[in-house]
Amino acid sequence: MKRFVDFYRKHYKQKLFNKILTMYAIITIVSLATLSAFVYTYLNTAQVQKELDLNKQILADIGSHLDIKHATSQQIIQQIYRDGSSALLSDVLSFLQNNFSDYLNKRLLQYSATGVRTPDINSFLRLLLVNNPDIRAVALYSKDKKFIFTLTKDTQNYYFDDADLQTVISKYISTDRSYTTISNINNMTTQESVGNLIIDYDSTGIYRTFQDKTDEMKGYVVVLTPEGNVIFDSSNRYYGQKYPFAPLLNNPSSIQRFEEESYMNLQTTNKFGFWIVGIIPKSTINGNMKGLKNTLILVTVICIAAAMTLTYFTIVNFSRRTKVIVQAMKKVQDGDLSVRIPREKEDELFQISSRFNQMCEDLTQYIDRVYKSEIREKHAELVAFQAQIKPHFLYNTLEAIRMRALSKKADDVGEMIYILATLFRYSVKSETIVKISDEIEYCRLYLDLFRIRLLQKFTYEINIEPEWMSIPILKLSIQPIIENYIIHGLKMSQSDNHLSISAEWDGRDLQLLISDNGNGIEPLRLKQLRSSLEQHPPQTSDSIGLINVNERLKICFGSGYGLHINSEPGQGTVISVKIPAGQGGQQFA
Repeated sequence: MKRFVDFYRKHYKQKLFNKILTMYAIITIVSLATLSAFVYTYLNTAQVQKELDLNKQILADIGSHLDIKHATSQQIIQQIYRDGSSALLSDVLSFLQNNFSDYLNKRLLQYSATGVRTPDINSFLRLLLVNNPDIRAVALYSKDKKFIFTLTKDTQNYYFDDADLQTVISKYISTDRSYTTISNINNMTTQESVGNLIIDYDSTGIYRTFQDKTDEMKGYVVVLTPEGNVIFDSSNRYYGQKYPFAPLLNNPSSIQRFEEESYMNLQTTNKFGFWIVGIIPKSTINGNMKGLKNTLILVTVICIAAAMTLTYFTIVNFSRRTKVIVQAMKKVQDGDLSVRIPREKEDELFQISSRFNQMCEDLTQYIDRVYKSEIREKHAELVAFQAQIKPHFLYNTLEAIRMRALSKKADDVGEMIYILATLFRYSVKSETIVKISDEIEYCRLYLDLFRIRLLQKFTYEINIEPEWMSIPILKLSIQPIIENYIIHGLKMSQSDNHLSISAEWDGRDLQLLISDNGNGIEPLRLKQLRSSLEQHPPQTSDSIGLINVNERLKICFGSGYGLHINSEPGQGTVISVKIPAGQGGQQFA
């Protein structure tokens, strides 16, 4: 798992082009696979529909064939009835109402009396067999005499049987691979049925209706009676038995489970009432579509491979050019402004490279012309601002004076000399940046010195959170503000003079607030003073200390930092010192 996470972070999470390549690969594969599946589904559906339409046409042709045979049987019986007094109908009635020998005797007597040979049913039926090759047998059944006379192209037979008509037909007329029509023969005078004309058609004639389509046809066709008996089966598997899947034909669904899952067409509109069923196994159609499926898969794989290869090399090219830009940016980050990015094709990366090269050129020129000179200037200003008299020789002298004052019992003088020596010692330190705690301690000593000197005429308080004491600040940035108050703001006639030093943090910067209840500043003077603080370089002014502090803060921390003054005449003054800082001493400068 850890290896997978490391691989993900190294090669995917932090690699934009790998993400692009992965997303493009997913989109390409899904799109082409979906398109191929859609094309295959569409073509497969079209092929299924084509086969079903062909199958329906074959079923319709078989139905038409059966209707024609049914119509043929009707035409034959109509020929017998065409003239109710015709010799043919008389001969048929004589044949059905007499024994065969009596029938023959009557014909012989009639022929002897008239010398004219009248039409006979035997010749009529034989002519039917000759003119209709699909008729396999013709039979006459007599209800009264209980006999059946059968006639084929090669034989004729005469049988007596007391069974019902259907039993007689099944016994003496072979119904294997055939179907029959049964027509009543009535006496035109009495309108009573004297018998039946039975015509047996060979079901192989059904095959001829679609034999020219057998190469295109898929599956097989069966013709069934409503009871499920097989009349015709193009597959030659179910003759002589009931069709085993007949119960499924009552389900209207076009897909059924026959020998296997198959499509089904059903037609029952023929005049015989037969069920004409077309069965097309799905595997047969799928087998024909297998070549197309393999071709689509191959084409899809080739297209995906081609698209991914082209995309890969394109992404690699962009990645290489991007890496060059990133490496150049790292060199600039390390301070090497001499780096330049080679420019290739004119695209977005070309524009980035051009802008980057121009930026490096501009920075180099700026540093040469401005920045270095400003650094030197600011360094000189800092040195000038922080140049302090370093009278180290005064330490020993001040210590001697302090000891003399103590020997004369002048304790307050001794304390003042001690504080003064400490102040001198802090001022001569070489550091430019110190902690707020150091600067506040220096101010505390300075205030104690003047508190002793002024005989307790003023008080002070310092209220700064301990966690802010470690924030860096410019040395001698608060003391000049306090000194400005002592000189200009202190009311010598009053004993309630008060000075407060506090701090506020806004999340990024620290505001040191030095407030007093002194004389305040007149509005005109305040306006001039604020104007002087905003100008750079500062103009000559009486408030050298405040301008000095403000300028040094801007040089060290930037133009967004420095002093801000609010004052009301007679009410006091608040001076804020803005420096960069973070909570708990975190440094932002």
